Order: sequence, then structure tokens, then C-alpha cells
Amino acid sequence: MSEEESIEKVEKTQIEGIIRKEKVVISNQEAIEEFYKNSYIGTLVSENDQEILVLDPLEILLLSERRRILLWEDNDKNKRQHDFESLLEHFTKFDDRLWHKYVIYMDLRKRGYIVRTGYGEGIEFRVYKRGADFINDSAKYLIYPVFEGEPIELKDLDKISRVAMSSRKDLIIATVDRLSKVIYYSVKKFQIMNKNLETDLDNVG
Repeated sequence: MSEEESIEKVEKTQIEGIIRKEKVVISNQEAIEEFYKNSYIGTLVSENDQEILVLDPLEILLLSERRRILLWEDNDKNKRQHDFESLLEHFTKFDDRLWHKYVIYMDLRKRGYIVRTGYGEGIEFRVYKRGADFINDSAKYLIYPVFEGEPIELKDLDKISRVAMSSRKDLIIATVDRLSKVIYYSVKKFQIMNKNLETDLDNVG
């Protein structure tokens, strides 16, 4: 087998996971090495003295779209194997905004950023500079999605901007238009500026 064929085989390796409500658990140590330590996907936890990787819905959809994860209905291999659409349908039961969040998540990852989910106060993503070490470095941006038909109130904007300022991070509001294009706005001292991210988030401001 040539080096090119070997690389292709590794890239297409599919890992089995177990669905637990709105999460997926992976115990395969090689997958943990690749997904978490190399691709910054998932959260490491200890269970029964074993290190496992827990994936949230956005990360599950990402791996499904890349054909890297194998999941079955009711975790039963005799039943239907999930595809991207069925996983989206399943996890949308837990979050009806999941698709729009995924559009933002994928847009950021395609731009080469390290994206970690969850922060509180409606801030869905922590975004690190390209090439950062998310374990030891701090996130540079906090991403607050605003969804169509749900305008943000000034008191909420004030609250999340204070969260960003206190943590010394840049607050970015992200919206998704009807063509599923993501638009980002930088928020600094309540001055909101449209930002075309065909360039780089590092230039926001």
C-alpha cells in the first residue's frame, strides 16, 4: 500500500459511537486521539476509570457529514443506520435551533478556526485563533447567534457584552440569512458594525 493510499484509508476510518439522548459517547482510544487531540472535537470525561469522548450534537453532525462516525437507531445494529438527515432530525428534538447553529459552526470551522461549544448566557461558541491550543490558550471571540424572528433586546446585548468584556474577549453576533449565509457583527461599546468575513475574524473591529 502506497503512502497516499494509507493516508486515504486513515481519513476514511469510521468510528462507532453510542447515542445517549442529546450526546454521543466514543470509547475508541484511537478516535479520541484523532478527534479530540488533533481536530479539537468533543469533551474528554472519565467513566468507570476509562477515558471517553463525549460529543455534542454539532460535533456529531460534523463527523456524520464527514462520514467519520457510525451510529444506529436505538444503538441497535439490526436497526437503521443513521445518516446526516436522520441525526439532524433526532437531535433537533432537543434543540429546535440546531440547524442554524450548525450553519454557523461549520462556517467558522471551514475558515480554519478552533470552535468550542457552550459558554452560557446565550453565547454558543468560543472561537480560538488559528493554530491556537484550546487546552492551554484562551478563546479570542465569543459568538452569540441571533435567530430570524427573535431580535435581541438591548438589555440582553448589554449583559452579554459585559460578559465578553469581563473575560477580555471580543463579542461577535452571528446571524444566518435565508440563503444560509452567515453574517457577523462585531460589538464594542454598543457600536455595532457589519463585518464581511470573507477576510479574517482577526480583523474584526
